[in-house]
Amino acid sequence: MNEVTIGVTSNDSFFQLSCEETNAKLPIGSRLSRLALHFIRQQSYYPIFPVPVVGGCDLNLDVTQQDAYALPVQPDILLLPSRLTALAMDVANGTTVVNPGHLIKGAVPGSYAVMDIHPMKDEVLEGGVDEDEISHGVRERIRVEVRRI
Repeated sequence: MNEVTIGVTSNDSFFQLSCEETNAKLPIGSRLSRLALHFIRQQSYYPIFPVPVVGGCDLNLDVTQQDAYALPVQPDILLLPSRLTALAMDVANGTTVVNPGHLIKGAVPGSYAVMDIHPMKDEVLEGGVDEDEISHGVRERIRVEVRRI
């Protein structure tokens, strides 16, 4: 959308990745950012192979179609709706990962996210720099608010 690259998936691969990851003695608050970083580093909307078959993370996934769920570029915004804790954080030098959560969690209200992306300043756009050389700078222009219902 305009100069902002947005990656979106409807699959709860964030939760499924958390089922498969083993961790110990992590700094407080680092687990979810490390999980989000896997998507960027592995350039995939589903960075798990082989596909899990047990433990509430079941998913039918055709691995012969893996090019269809690849991330061809590093997005400025990556939307990963999940049953994990709703969050918005910057990872991988400029990608804002947003988990808006689910609107409904059983009989309990859930959460959603509101994102505001401010336009680039005219001075940046009119600076005479070739369009390919302009940094998106979305991290400095975005505001994400996760709201509970």
